[in-house]
Amino acid sequence: MKTILYKSVFCVLCSVLLLACQNETPFDTQDENDAPLILKPYNESGTGSFTYILADESTPLIDSVTVTPSKYTTVHWIVDDEIVCTGTKINRCFSAGMHSLVIEAVTTVGNRTERKGSISVGGGSIPADAVVLLASSTDLSWEENNIKFTASTLAAMPVGAKIYVEFETWPAGDPRYGTGDVYQLLRVISDWSDDNIILPDVQMGSVATPYSFTYDQRAKDLVESIGSMSFVGWGTTITKIAYK
Repeated sequence: MKTILYKSVFCVLCSVLLLACQNETPFDTQDENDAPLILKPYNESGTGSFTYILADESTPLIDSVTVTPSKYTTVHWIVDDEIVCTGTKINRCFSAGMHSLVIEAVTTVGNRTERKGSISVGGGSIPADAVVLLASSTDLSWEENNIKFTASTLAAMPVGAKIYVEFETWPAGDPRYGTGDVYQLLRVISDWSDDNIILPDVQMGSVATPYSFTYDQRAKDLVESIGSMSFVGWGTTITKIAYK
């Protein structure tokens, strides 16, 4: 009789445990009219903005997303305004430089959501035939030791040229911070006015070296109007600047 009782209790306990495990299964709405949600990736701030850092052009971006309602949602990976992959997984290499990224989730009835990020791909090295503007280590500390090029120095640089910035960031505890805040930043300006920023603030601790950006028509117009282009920032040492 006791054996039967023990078996009954055991079966009840197994049923409870099985039900508990089932209740822990991730929730996934399965109605095509539901608004889509991207459950992964995300960042701690909850903004959904993130940066993938790839060492070089041969290093693939490998990741996946989790969406709901999974049965009715298509995922697009959009890099520099072009769909480069469709599906929840990506395994792809990209050219050196900084790329914009949008992960888009669209349901069968057209409901949509997205996560924005970027892809930073190290160039491995600055092209051998690039024109070198700077080839010495210079610390960026805002208005001190700025790297400044005159308009005449940049006159031969064409619109559309890629500017390469080779750099090192200062680690936490580096004495160069002094009493200043610990962060690594680059800004490119024609002068200190907010209207004359050529390259807005780049968090250098989140990008690969060399970092690159495009010298567009607006930048050229600013340089010719103001007469110079300066590299300023904090917590970063520039070791080389070149363009091609």
